[in-house]
Amino acid sequence: MHRLLACVALLVVATTLSAQQSWDPLSVDVTRALVKDLFQSNAVPYVQPMVTTINATSNAGFYNTAYIPKKDSFYVKVSVRGMLGFIRDDQKTYNPTIDFGQPTDNLLTAVTQYGTVDLTNRTFVINPRYEDTLGLTTLLVREVFIEARKQGKFPLPTTAPTLFGYAPDTRVYLPPNDTLLAVLRTRPDYQTLVALVPNLDSNITALLSQFALPPYLTLPPGADMSTLIAAVPQIELGSFLGTEILIRAIPPVEFDANVGDFSFWGLGLKHSISQYFPERWFDLAVQGVYQGTSLTNTVGFTGSKLEANARIFSGNIHASKRFGDYLDVYSGFSYERIDVVSTYTYVLPQEVQIALGLLPTPPPGQPAVPTPEQPGDNRPQKSEVNVGDTNLKWTVGATAIVGPVRIFVDYSVSQFNIFSGGVEVGF
Repeated sequence: MHRLLACVALLVVATTLSAQQSWDPLSVDVTRALVKDLFQSNAVPYVQPMVTTINATSNAGFYNTAYIPKKDSFYVKVSVRGMLGFIRDDQKTYNPTIDFGQPTDNLLTAVTQYGTVDLTNRTFVINPRYEDTLGLTTLLVREVFIEARKQGKFPLPTTAPTLFGYAPDTRVYLPPNDTLLAVLRTRPDYQTLVALVPNLDSNITALLSQFALPPYLTLPPGADMSTLIAAVPQIELGSFLGTEILIRAIPPVEFDANVGDFSFWGLGLKHSISQYFPERWFDLAVQGVYQGTSLTNTVGFTGSKLEANARIFSGNIHASKRFGDYLDVYSGFSYERIDVVSTYTYVLPQEVQIALGLLPTPPPGQPAVPTPEQPGDNRPQKSEVNVGDTNLKWTVGATAIVGPVRIFVDYSVSQFNIFSGGVEVGF
């Protein structure tokens, strides 16, 4: 889970620009808007395979027998459970996109938010405030990009790596300004507007010439993962009216600089159904478990902040059969649901800030140090990414019993197949 959400933080894209001696506010702000659009358009498909695997992994190892004593008694079972899953090739790529929203229904009305249209004198004047210049430029860039996508002049890569995959330097090329202007001029509503206000085209041409978009944005290369490994301690307390309590927990711990502070907890109830059978040929139980995780992290030279929380629910029915005194065989079916809400507060990547002139060029491998002339991106953006997944899973396994010690292993078949096993000691 921690690896997922830490890597979700790396989704803010890097751009490659020509080095500049000074920074232009309009270029910076338009680039900032494009970076956010690309981030939010691809965040879900980038992390979705990992969310699927986490759902399966976090809900593994809940049981190794369905037996619960019918008579009320007190006992404690302490175990450590490990999980191992193998990542499929189809979980390593996705089809990238970028969403600029819906095109405006009335370009004249949209343009007049940022300037004055005089139909009598057939003139257009942009309002003097910078906010209006930025607003009009951002509006036009988005409108033109929507049209350029329709005309095939803004192609995207056919595939890109998910968090599991790996493909460095996957580029999203942006049309140059002259192409943007040519595309804008093909729009019928723009042609109608220019016919009403002839100087509008020259004003917009001058406006677009004031800033330089980066030649391309790059999508994150992925983490190049083939397996997913996890482990969790677990305690089970029983029994009252044929019911056990399950507790899982990991306190907030900083695993390493790339993971940050991660915590995990889970609570569950398991109830025996076979206690109601007239004759007990096998054991049958139902179980519900609710789990949560939390992650906070600071990522990269620019100090981007990630706060992420996941809630996971699993309901299952499972059966087991004892053979002699040394072996239990068990199997079960589960329904699982995970919801991840992550809030990412970020500035432009360091490479972008250096290229735009927001930061000076540092020595290789070192963070850039802001100066009064090049203060860096001091206007963080915030994006919320919501990702969910449901899963149906079938599990089959066996437990070897040696006194109070149980050694178990099982295999679960679902969207993400996984091995689980561990050691349990009962008191």
